[in-house]
Amino acid sequence: MSHMEPEAQERFEKLDLKVFEHDEKLFAHDKSLLGIRNLLQTGMRMLVDMETKMAALADSETRLYGSMQELAAAQKRTEESLKRFLDRSGNGHSS
Repeated sequence: MSHMEPEAQERFEKLDLKVFEHDEKLFAHDKSLLGIRNLLQTGMRMLVDMETKMAALADSETRLYGSMQELAAAQKRTEESLKRFLDRSGNGHSS
């Protein structure tokens, strides 16, 4: 480069500096995009995990509801049986 005219040398150095600055901006942009990509991947994994847990919770709720219905039916049968028993025995009063 020492064979260049001073004006050409100065223009070349300015151009070289602009290219360097542009490269730095691209590097920073790439780094930012990588961070965004990592956030998205983490968010997607969290979403899949949440969906799995929600499905398990819904299944558990369905089983619990079924158990509650069975318990309510058993309680009703017990109450009816107790009522019949009390009715036959004179409501617990001696005759």
